[in-house]
This record gives sequence, structure tokens and C-alpha cells, in this order.
Amino acid sequence: MILGILIGFFTLLFLGIPIAFSMGVVTSGMLALKGISLEMMVQRMFAGVNSFSLLALPLFILAGNIMGEGGLTKRLMNLANALVGKVTGGLAVTSIVTCALFGAVSGSTAATTFAVGSVMVPEMKKQGYSNSFIASIIGPSGVLGLIIPPSITMVILGITANISIGDLFLAGFIPGIALAAMLSIYASYISKKRGFGIINKEKISSKELFEIFKDGFFPLMTPVIILGGIFSGWMTSTEVAVVAVLYGLILSAFYGELTWERLKFVMIDSAITSAIILIVIAICNSFAWLLTIAKIPELITGFFLKYANTQTQFLLIVSGILLVLGCLTEVTSLIILLAPIFMPIAMQYNINPIHFGMVLIMNFALANVTPPVGLSTICGCSITDKNMGIEDTLPYLIHVMLIVAVAVFLIIFIPDLSTFLVNAVK
Repeated sequence: MILGILIGFFTLLFLGIPIAFSMGVVTSGMLALKGISLEMMVQRMFAGVNSFSLLALPLFILAGNIMGEGGLTKRLMNLANALVGKVTGGLAVTSIVTCALFGAVSGSTAATTFAVGSVMVPEMKKQGYSNSFIASIIGPSGVLGLIIPPSITMVILGITANISIGDLFLAGFIPGIALAAMLSIYASYISKKRGFGIINKEKISSKELFEIFKDGFFPLMTPVIILGGIFSGWMTSTEVAVVAVLYGLILSAFYGELTWERLKFVMIDSAITSAIILIVIAICNSFAWLLTIAKIPELITGFFLKYANTQTQFLLIVSGILLVLGCLTEVTSLIILLAPIFMPIAMQYNINPIHFGMVLIMNFALANVTPPVGLSTICGCSITDKNMGIEDTLPYLIHVMLIVAVAVFLIIFIPDLSTFLVNAVK
């Protein structure tokens, strides 16, 4: 049964069948062979999405899309440019900082990449940045939306692995800021070495800086409102997602940049995105149940307990597994499949759940960058040049992958980077 599951799943995957359908076909096929009613698959699919907490998912997606279309990107970009625009490679660094700021509003990797890229890519081309460098910066910088709260990936992980979503949100700040700083230093160094960009020597007066900050102040309050609502105990993560939607609508109405026609498009796009993710979650839940029947989680647990003698060894092996699988499939499926398997094992090693959650999040960020299925890199190529392939981003992409990998190692070996803020608040 185990052999049949693995052969069937990876065969369909390599044939180009979407992962949700690959898992669905394998699950239904194996149940039929075992003489188990397919009603069990339907029941497990329903159970996988029958959760009040999952309401936060479409709501955060909607909130991010509303804020992206409501004029927040431009204001955050102006603020980032005022802060870092004068350094070497200022426009590239501005792009990274803007991704970090927009990630604190959107919560989506792809949304961050497209929202920032649509504004910054044309300007970077004008200043002489190469397409390969632009794609390797704009795309991977989108993973900051995955790490810096609010994060849709953190919502899914929190629900799946039974980790506090609020704690995950708070834990993401330091790793997210650290990765943004590392990418910014790299972008500045390469820009100086390659002669990319124009150094902006115009001075911004204190009055202009104040106006720019004032214009970007309310968008920057989004994570404060979200975390404040959760940690004050006034709202659950689902309820605070509703507040985020309302706050986005109020800001968009105030700025006057979100038309009724665009709002209609945002609602439809958010519904489609949410449906895709929820379908994956539902089918993954039935597939995970099939793996449990085949006792695969027990085999994996036995492997770790046999070969990993310390917490660090366990985390390194998990990271290696996610690195390989991240090259083959997208992040949501990895979370639904592996988080329920790995979390109980992590507890046996007495690993802090928040620390382990952030190790997974950082590995998912690396998976979003790693070809051939790196969503962020694909988005970066698409928005830079529709005819551009991932291979065209080399060697810059390899550099960026190494930087994200270093960030993963830092989180593994320095747990306080993940837990400091959570412990400080509590």
C-alpha cells in the first residue's frame, strides 16, 4: 500500500497533474483497492475545511487584495524610498523594503510580488537594472509577505499544526526584518559591483519626510491592529480578519483609489484564490488520512527517533526534506501533509512549538524561491518579462537562495530569534 501510494502520487506529479488532483486520484484509487467506501474520502475532505478558524483565510486574502488595490502600495513605496532610496542600488533596496512593508499589510507572497513589482519593475528597467537581477530580487522579496505578519501561510500552519496564530504572527517580525536586511545588503553590493541604478542625491526635507510618513502611517497600522486585537484578548484570529477587511475598505475609501468596478474584481479574485486553497486543504486532509492508514507517520517518526539524536539534528533533517519536496510542489500542500506529522515528533524532542513553526515557515519561504516550482521566482519572472524563464535569473537567484538558506540556519541555531518577542509579550 505504501509503495502504491508513493509510486502513484509521484508519477501523477511528474506528469504535470496538479497536486490536489494527484492526491485525490491516489486517495480514491487506494480506497477502492482496499474496499473502503469513497464516502470516507468525502467525509475527510469535509472535516478538513469544517473549521471556524479557517474563515480567517479568505478574509485575510480579501483584506490584502483590498489594500493592494486601494492605493496602499504607492504610499508604502514612497515611505521606503524616503528611508533607503539614497543608498547604492537605492531602487532595488526600496523594492525589498516595500515588499517588507506591504507584506505587513497583504499576507500573501504572490500579492506582495505583483503589487510591488507592477510599480517598481518599470522604474528599475529605466535605471539600467538587468532583467535577471530584477526578477531575482522582486520575486524572492515577495516571501517577506509569507514571514512578516499577517501571513496567510501562518494562518494555515497554525490551524493545521495547532499552533497559536497570534504567536506565529509575533514570531515572524524579527526573522522577516533580518531577511529583508540581508537581501538589502546583497542588492546594494551587487548594484555597486554591476553599476546598476542611479544614486538619488536629492535631499528630502524634514517637512517632506513627515508628510510621506503621515501618508503611510495608517497602512503601517494594519499589523498593529491585528496583533493588538489578538493579544488583547478582544478578538480571535478570525474576528480580527474581519476587522482587517473593514479597515482596508475604510482606508481605500479615504484614499479614493478603489472604484466599485475594481472592488468587484477584488471580491471575485479573492473568492477564486480562497476556493483554490480550500480545495487543496480538503483533498490534502483525505490524503493525510490515507497516509495514516498506511502507517507512514509511524515510519517517519521511527526514522527520526533512530537517526536524529538532538533537536538540531531533527530540525536539519526536516529542513532537508522540505528543501527537496519544496522543489517539487507548492507550500500549502506541504503544510497540510507534513505539519501534522512533524509537529508531534518535534514535541518528543521538546522543541518550542513557536520555534518549530518558524523553522517550517522559513523553509516554506525557501521553497517559494527554489526552482522549478518556486512561486515567488516564477512571479518575479512573469512581472519582469512574460517570456522570461527561471534559468534567466541565474546566477543572481543562486545568491538569493543561499541568503534565504542562511536565514533558515539562523532560525534553527538561534531559537530566540523566533521566541523573543512572544516571550516578551507574555
